Amino acid sequence: MNILHVEDDKSWFDRIIHPALLEAGAEHVFHAENLELASSILESESIDYVILDLAIPLNNETPTPELANGLNLASYIRLNFAGIPILILTGQSTEEALERFVEDLPVTTFWDGKPKHIVKVKKKHQLDVVMDTLSSAIQELNAISAIELSHNGCELDKFEKRIIQLFSKHNNAIGAEVESISGGLSSSRVLRVTLINNNGPFHFALAKIDTHDAIDTEDYNFRVHINKLPVGSFPTLLDMYYAGCGNKKGIFYQFAANYESDYFNELVKSEKVALDILQRLKLILNYWTLNYQVKQCTVKEIREKLCADNKFNGLEEILKSIESVNIDDFERNQISVNSCVQHSDLHGKNILISETQQPIIIDYGDVNEASSVLDIVTLELSPYFHPSIREQFSPPIEFFSNWFDDEYHIKHSSTPEIATFLRNWKSECYFMNRQYIVTVYAYAVRQLTYEGTNKEYAKALIKSAIDNF
Repeated sequence: MNILHVEDDKSWFDRIIHPALLEAGAEHVFHAENLELASSILESESIDYVILDLAIPLNNETPTPELANGLNLASYIRLNFAGIPILILTGQSTEEALERFVEDLPVTTFWDGKPKHIVKVKKKHQLDVVMDTLSSAIQELNAISAIELSHNGCELDKFEKRIIQLFSKHNNAIGAEVESISGGLSSSRVLRVTLINNNGPFHFALAKIDTHDAIDTEDYNFRVHINKLPVGSFPTLLDMYYAGCGNKKGIFYQFAANYESDYFNELVKSEKVALDILQRLKLILNYWTLNYQVKQCTVKEIREKLCADNKFNGLEEILKSIESVNIDDFERNQISVNSCVQHSDLHGKNILISETQQPIIIDYGDVNEASSVLDIVTLELSPYFHPSIREQFSPPIEFFSNWFDDEYHIKHSSTPEIATFLRNWKSECYFMNRQYIVTVYAYAVRQLTYEGTNKEYAKALIKSAIDNF
């Protein structure tokens, strides 16, 4: 365990705390005498546990200890490293100041598999009680670290492993097999987790690991939007884990069976099977697409849903290289669109397939109200851009220059039946064709922000969209 001790009395730390922590089993013990140094250590080191005396100085230039500095550091940890447990040491004068901070602190599954508060408060003068608490925490962390993970070809960092081990501990598993199933371009990890006990595999789950904000958004989207889709089209939400995991958090879902395939796999193997999957998927997504509202918006507003301005502004040079287009003028155009809830990242890796060809939708971090044809556009275009499959879908550039000519598109598609189905489906969902054109434009712009995508394909789509608007 890596412990950070924050206390202005360095000699007390050296004489009493440091030796006691090492004896209790701590691996590394860092010390900070003020808020500024503590913040620096938190940013640079992989800290598992913080011991905090509230009365600390702000920095070396402001050496007077203040309770506010300790409370500010505790708030900083909760905001930026919400998984780090904090043991706050109090004196009589600090108890009142703590009341507001600890009032609504969350409870989460801890290293012993039991629900606990992420922040504990102990009397500073009761050193034996403090050391017992820390000794127990070290033993509990060592115990979950001993849970064996098999993750062939799937590199996990320390905190990602710990999230899986917390889930394993909570479900009385002695090990877990972990496999990456996203292969996407985002920072999140989407993993298939199979728990193992003495009798072998017994629990099939899906985990998504990301920052706290991202996972909280995923949780909200599941409860508000995904949970209303037809039963069987999504997994069951289990729980979230983050104790001792720094700024990372994991959310877990349970499958009724082990899903071994996804839409991209089936698309490569058989157009007929992939078409059947799309027909079933359409019935699932009708809950969203049939509940649309007509809205007026600019092209820019549609693009911002997929590529925010802070990323878009970095594309200035590459957009200027597209011949005979004026992006600013184009984005000022106003159109009517059918707007509804969309998955907003519905590529083939986010559609798992059962043995009976039933699609199940995963990864809900981008679910939001958007253009009603966004998911269809993603299904059309993701085979040409997604890293897991794009090498198998590499048509000539003319295919994208003529993207909005339906007859040309279907004739030159390697999967003409699917192309026909998706073009008919989008015609049922859009307000008018300009909505589809603008949604393709927005999707293509987003591809320019990713490393490794075919920028020439994206540029051809952007030019074609503007020319056909």
